[in-house]
Amino acid sequence: MTPAQLVERAKHLGLKAVALTDHDTVAGLGLFQTAGQARDLETIPGVEISTDYPTGTMHLLGLLIDSQNQGFRAFLKQLADGRQVRNPQIVERLKQLGLAITMEEVEAEAGVSNAGIEGVGLSEKSIGRPHIAAVLIRKGYAESKQAAFDKYLAKGRPAYVPRFLASAEESINQIHSASGLAILAHPPYIMAKDDEELERIVGELKRKGLDGIEVYFSTHTREQTALCERLAREFGLVVTGGSDFHGDLGRGGTRVELGSGVNDKLCVSYELVEKLKEYKARGRR
Repeated sequence: MTPAQLVERAKHLGLKAVALTDHDTVAGLGLFQTAGQARDLETIPGVEISTDYPTGTMHLLGLLIDSQNQGFRAFLKQLADGRQVRNPQIVERLKQLGLAITMEEVEAEAGVSNAGIEGVGLSEKSIGRPHIAAVLIRKGYAESKQAAFDKYLAKGRPAYVPRFLASAEESINQIHSASGLAILAHPPYIMAKDDEELERIVGELKRKGLDGIEVYFSTHTREQTALCERLAREFGLVVTGGSDFHGDLGRGGTRVELGSGVNDKLCVSYELVEKLKEYKARGRR
């Protein structure tokens, strides 16, 4: 979806506020906030950064960021350049596996070849494995995004190619440099071996400047939500929540709706937005 379409969907669903957190780019935030003003919908500028972590996946959200901060934009461009180098390598590996796929098809899937977001060039457009997965699905090589990752694209699978990632500490510092709040997204994705290990990881991140933790998430179980709530209390972290809406099917082929998550089970109170802004106004204390 374009930023304006995202705002329209949020408005249609009756949301009071919505955040845009594209991976490794802030290119859509100007149009997103302009559309929000036009439709009287509160828009929260953000970004999602994949960090270098040995196991699982560690994503950090930057919320309430200054998207015009040039140092931060340069940092994000470095991450995006890593994707641009990686994507053709993945496509080449898929070709070697006998799959008929081209980078032109991937770029078209990401909306680059048909202009995509007005004013956003290829260097700012975040093209990644989900777009490659979408092409694989369309061409009949996979039944779902999760199947495409499990068979070809995930770490350890035949078409996987590593890319440049910043450390969690650097990512937190960069988010702070852009006046944003650093939030640990969907902690279970880290794949910690047990609750004690996740507690240790969150404690280390707190010491490195982490501001908050995503407690409410589309696919969190009750137990996972309760654990994240406990960690937020233990380490004095601000609580956030999000649907992780991507405009299509989520993990395992399950549909994720903006705001309400999987099967309308998610409800993120606007009170969390107010507390987020209060926390920032206090100078992240």
